[in-house]
Amino acid sequence: MPPVPTFHLRRLLVVPLLILAAGVAAPAVAQAWLTSDAALPEPAAPFAPPNGGVEYRYDDGAGNVNIGPPSSFDPDMLWGNYFETDPDGAVITEIAVAFGPTFPSVDVVTFWLLDDPDADGDPRTGATAVASAQATPDVFGNTFVHVPIPPTQVSGAFFVGASALLQGGEDRPARVDSDGRADRSWFFYAPRIADVIDDLASAPFGTRMDDPVNVPFPGAFMVRAMGVPVATSAEAAPAAAGFSLTVAPNPAPAHGTIRLALDRPEVVTVAAYDALGRRVAVLHDGVLAAGSHTFRFEAEDLPSGVYAVRASGVSGAVSRRVTLVR
Repeated sequence: MPPVPTFHLRRLLVVPLLILAAGVAAPAVAQAWLTSDAALPEPAAPFAPPNGGVEYRYDDGAGNVNIGPPSSFDPDMLWGNYFETDPDGAVITEIAVAFGPTFPSVDVVTFWLLDDPDADGDPRTGATAVASAQATPDVFGNTFVHVPIPPTQVSGAFFVGASALLQGGEDRPARVDSDGRADRSWFFYAPRIADVIDDLASAPFGTRMDDPVNVPFPGAFMVRAMGVPVATSAEAAPAAAGFSLTVAPNPAPAHGTIRLALDRPEVVTVAAYDALGRRVAVLHDGVLAAGSHTFRFEAEDLPSGVYAVRASGVSGAVSRRVTLVR
């Protein structure tokens, strides 16, 4: 297959899910390199939520600190904010990020949405990626880059963030409002964030922005999300489908059995994606009755690696990883 293309800010590549194989070395130095800035542009204006939507944010629009990796290693860095879901904003439609002005070597940034049903305040446990998009930022400082994503319903809580492969000691992309709430902002280092996106506890390094050891300048990342109600008009949207998805065996030698349970009839697409987010198989695309359904993931022609199996419908989505081993 040809490589997935990358577009600049006004031509966005939307990727349903990016998952790669893990097994990476930890960075030699964990502490972030931070620097303060003089005042840049005027504080950014808040979103104008449509249809009674919700703007999720911890910053006040004016950042004064930038974070990037130390010069001892060149990681993929993920930074973002953890939010409890507001019922009036349970469908996330947009992610917005303000970037630090010292950002010379990055071509593409991935914007991530992770659902965290247990709402335990920690994206390292139970949070899985449900949507992502890529863009190249062209504005810096206190101006936000707004990136639409496929409207995606989240549950009890969610994490939104941005990741980029960085040049240590040169790139400081994560813009911070030092007056914002630090205990809901997190950052992670890994050689490839997509390797660990569904299990951030396995990242070589991760911490909250109120960590007194690794974060000398605490604050909130300038990362926001836009959410709208499940029903955005006078006609109510259908209730959530209650997806339950399992894959067995896992790891699988050449094929796997996918079991999907629904608590109501639903138009559902069940598909598998490779490490670059490309769809490699469609197992079902159409109406399913309430109850349990079984599909076979035939993978004889696919190379070994980690894949994502995703079931998505009008009222929700769920994904699971499956590892193919030859």
